[in-house]
Amino acid sequence: MGSSVSIRSGRLAVVAASVLTALTGSGAFAQDNSAKTGNNDSLSPSFELETGVNWLNLPSWDARDTDVFTGSAGSRVTDIGLGIGYTLNLPIGEIGEQPLVLEWSGGIAGLSTDSSSRTSLAGGSSFDLTLGNTGYGSITLGFPAPAATTAVVTVTDSAGGTAGISASAASAGTGQITQFASNSAITGGVFTALVTNGATGSATAVGAYGDNTGFTLRAEGDLSGSALVSSRSEDVTAFDQTLLLGAPIALSDGWTITPKIGPTYRSIDRDVDFTQTLDIGASIPGVDVPDVGVAQNDELDARYIGAIAGLSLSKQIQPDLALTLDATLGAAHLHSRYRSQYSAIIPGVSVAGFDSISETRNDAAILAGLNAGIRYDASENVAVGFTTGIDFTSKVPTIKYVADGAGGTTPTVDTSHAINFSAKANITWRF
Repeated sequence: MGSSVSIRSGRLAVVAASVLTALTGSGAFAQDNSAKTGNNDSLSPSFELETGVNWLNLPSWDARDTDVFTGSAGSRVTDIGLGIGYTLNLPIGEIGEQPLVLEWSGGIAGLSTDSSSRTSLAGGSSFDLTLGNTGYGSITLGFPAPAATTAVVTVTDSAGGTAGISASAASAGTGQITQFASNSAITGGVFTALVTNGATGSATAVGAYGDNTGFTLRAEGDLSGSALVSSRSEDVTAFDQTLLLGAPIALSDGWTITPKIGPTYRSIDRDVDFTQTLDIGASIPGVDVPDVGVAQNDELDARYIGAIAGLSLSKQIQPDLALTLDATLGAAHLHSRYRSQYSAIIPGVSVAGFDSISETRNDAAILAGLNAGIRYDASENVAVGFTTGIDFTSKVPTIKYVADGAGGTTPTVDTSHAINFSAKANITWRF
């Protein structure tokens, strides 16, 4: 069984549009909270815009022993994508001789990952795939002779609609046949595929039916050219905003330290699609049988509302060059919401989803971050820089499958940690 991973980043346009219209916020996934210090920069209004790459390591879905979608306990996934962020620093006054700066910052990132695996069915003579209700149809597969097969599939769907296919194929001599058909009812339909090869004396028969309550598939015969294909794709949108009140303190030898504190809001929205389909091996080169199988769409959203405290350090190593270090630590209330739905994949048949699931959970989470960077003053009012960082969230939602007492499993919201790595370039304008 092999696997491959590919990354998609087509959501950057949505990311940029959201930031420019929102113009509020801050957070772990698209920002550099480094204080604008050195040469009294912290006492001047400034606006920073940054963009870069994020690697967000999250818990994947847990194992499910009796479901068609398989995972592994404690497995994790790293989503990769582009982010854009901004920081607005505004001096708002003094307490005694101590200046105060309001830091309003935020960002948004779009991340994604895709993975798939292929499991050969060679060596087996039958394969079954079922999900949800299975008692409203029938599949009969037969092999009356070598290189000959039949399939009869019928269904009475949830709306009372009926559909059926009766097919047969036989190859004489060195003849080869690859045929498939589908038929719709009202809320569901049926599918058959027959493959015969007279040269090898082999035959394969596949039948499937489904509607908006369940799906059933059966394959028999020579499965050496067939395989079960499992795929997982995930899109993540991470958004955050923070309002911090800081007090920059100039020290000796070019050092500036800025303690700060304030409220924060963050969100992580995950849209995950799973599919399992049967790739049926054809006997005629160039002929592809459409995939048939099942799909699951999950949406898992997390909302964090809390407060963080931070400490920024800046060291002016040259008149136009500074090093920055920013550390944050806080806590937040976490509200998680999960929605899931299954559906049948039948070529040429439109089938609505079934077995919708919805669940929520509340927790408390710890938020921490550490960012380091370098800043170069290109002119009196413009600076450019580069920042790398790591952010930690103690609890993000994931899905765990537990026994339901009836021989099956039920998804429930669980939690694990998340770590985000980032590398970003930024430009700052001082006013």
